[in-house]
Amino acid sequence: MSDRIALRWSWFATLQAVLAAAILAVGIPAIITARYDLGFHSRIDPTGGPAGLQAGEKVADLEQEVPRTGAEARDLGFALLSRGNDPDLPEAAQSRVVARAAGWFREYLANVPGDGQAWAGLASAQIRLGDFAHGAGALRMSILTAPWSDSLVQWRCGLGIDLFRALNSEERELMKGQFRVAAQRSISSLVRTAIGRNGTRIARLFLASSPDELLKFEVELAKRQ
Repeated sequence: MSDRIALRWSWFATLQAVLAAAILAVGIPAIITARYDLGFHSRIDPTGGPAGLQAGEKVADLEQEVPRTGAEARDLGFALLSRGNDPDLPEAAQSRVVARAAGWFREYLANVPGDGQAWAGLASAQIRLGDFAHGAGALRMSILTAPWSDSLVQWRCGLGIDLFRALNSEERELMKGQFRVAAQRSISSLVRTAIGRNGTRIARLFLASSPDELLKFEVELAKRQ
């Protein structure tokens, strides 16, 4: 195997380890993690291994070492987003990593603007960077491109709570639909998301136009108090 191919397998293996070890820390649904994990696993040399690299190590170097397809730019964005949540990194370093993640999401979305997962990833990165206006715009695009995705609706409810003050009237209307569908699909998950983000009041506001779902929310919330 040539050095270039070996390096490519090393890059895939390292990025897979980063995703598996840390991506849930930033609230990305497990179904998305599993999808990327399987995609990387299918391309890893079964005889090679990660060439001694540990999860998360040298991710920044790998950005420069291996040419990427569009999908790899998206996946690298998710890996860097999770890496930016590493408590062992200084706060300034975390911000730099998340800023690079946002850059990879933007590069990918410039070519594949219909990917709702990538838009949600970009929204998450913008929240981490304190850029709530652009985060709200990315959240809106995620909803418009994949409105009822099973893997995204609940995630976007959490993002909507985080971005509530930055949402305009159109975006709040879109979020009402997300909360209604999330309540219909899994009220327990929605209540857990709202409690985890300290956003039960915001959840009530988004559910106010859906009385049946609001009632279910209040009943489930009462069980946890």
